[in-house]
Amino acid sequence: MMEVLLKKASGAEIPCIAEFPEGCSRAVIVIHGFCSSKESSNAVNLFQQLIPRGIGVIAYDQPGHGSAEAREDELRVPNCLDSLARVEQYVRETLPAAEVCYFGSSFGAYILGSYLATRPHAGRRAFLRCAAVNFPELIQKHPHARPGSAKRAELAAKGYIDLTLGGTDVIRITEGFLEDLEDYDLFRLFEEKKPADVKFAMAHGAADPTVPVEEAEKFAAQFGYPITVFPGEGHTISEDPENPVRVAALAAELFTWEG
Repeated sequence: MMEVLLKKASGAEIPCIAEFPEGCSRAVIVIHGFCSSKESSNAVNLFQQLIPRGIGVIAYDQPGHGSAEAREDELRVPNCLDSLARVEQYVRETLPAAEVCYFGSSFGAYILGSYLATRPHAGRRAFLRCAAVNFPELIQKHPHARPGSAKRAELAAKGYIDLTLGGTDVIRITEGFLEDLEDYDLFRLFEEKKPADVKFAMAHGAADPTVPVEEAEKFAAQFGYPITVFPGEGHTISEDPENPVRVAALAAELFTWEG
């Protein structure tokens, strides 16, 4: 596995980890969730499942997350989309003959969906794990993000607040990030411009307390995507220690499908 530090047009840096088997014909970009990083357990499982199949994998830190370099890039939705675009550019330049694929987890799936609906993209396969299809609503309902809350008063005074949403880290968000969410409603974006050139698959926990499975099932039904629901599982789909491997294997099926 190699470490890569990419630079965006803005000058912001993107720390990545990657492994590209010799001659690989496909490469998967892993987009982590809120309060997570490129070293997430999902990324680890994907490296373990996909590399032996000859599929390359690259995971990176989203703005405001993970490594110090990425935390210097303000967490804004357009900045997140720019990071994904830059990673995709790197993959295409490094592996010009390889097919680009995507794996988005939770908030990362929300960013991935927003990217595919609003930006030019080379990839044609996307796996959404516990997708935060209703992410703007999740943030708006968070006690710290509600108008009139003590945290919103702190936001007005300091220009930022520290927030966590079921992850293992605290993330700094600004009023600009909250305003971005109004422009990136995933249901509306897909209604306006569904990415018809991308094959999707989804997986979700039936007892997910963060993103209710009903929201994911609604999204899947509305736009015609297959979804695998894991009974009794929460947002990490890890109550059964074998299930993270099963999720990675499901993604591998999508990425190796020859239809």
